[in-house]
Amino acid sequence: MNVIIVDDEKNARLALRGILEENFPEVTILEECIDVPSAVKSIHKHQPDLVFLDISMPGYSGLELFKFLDDNEIRFKVVFVTAYSEYAVNAFELSAADYILKPVRLEALQRALNKVKENKINNIKVLQENLEEPHYKKVALQTGDGLTFLLLENILYLKADGSYTHFITTDNKKITVTKKIADFERLEQMGSFLRIHRSHLINYNRIQKIMKQDGGTVVMDNGDMLSISSDKKQQLLDLFERNKL
Repeated sequence: MNVIIVDDEKNARLALRGILEENFPEVTILEECIDVPSAVKSIHKHQPDLVFLDISMPGYSGLELFKFLDDNEIRFKVVFVTAYSEYAVNAFELSAADYILKPVRLEALQRALNKVKENKINNIKVLQENLEEPHYKKVALQTGDGLTFLLLENILYLKADGSYTHFITTDNKKITVTKKIADFERLEQMGSFLRIHRSHLINYNRIQKIMKQDGGTVVMDNGDMLSISSDKKQQLLDLFERNKL
């Protein structure tokens, strides 16, 4: 696997190189680049399999790298190496983009390289949108036949099914992914999602009605009725009262 490291911090480049050379003999480091312009030149020259890309750099950010490349030139995989906050980590997760946090640790690097070897797709466009917008817009879901992109506003709710999660959309489609519903709890930080039951995580902007009988039930916009856990009932009612929804 031929790789390029792009980072303006010398110590960060040296640290990543050291871990790669000591632990991953199958990886060949072709070049280190300190900014986006030098990275573009290196990509044209070497046509790497993988680029380790820092995001926060002077001049151009790592995300702007792709503005200087044609679509047919982006044949390499990308692993973002970043010191970003939890907000941005959520954006990476929702975009199904590969990333490792600084300071780089062996275990995280191993996971990222495994995903690259599994030929997981990088979702640069969705990641850009989620990082640049004041509110997240989309989630990228890895399904059996590729990737499905959903606007968050078009998600009615998530339903747990063992090791699977079903996404129910506003047009009544069901998209199934091989992840547990707990893996999507970060959606609660998006501003309009709440885990109301161990089996359901809902978009509360898509609630049609809250029924108090039988312990509590929500009726979603499509008519589906979902139970509310006793410990979540008051939280949901308070949320509606507070926001006067």
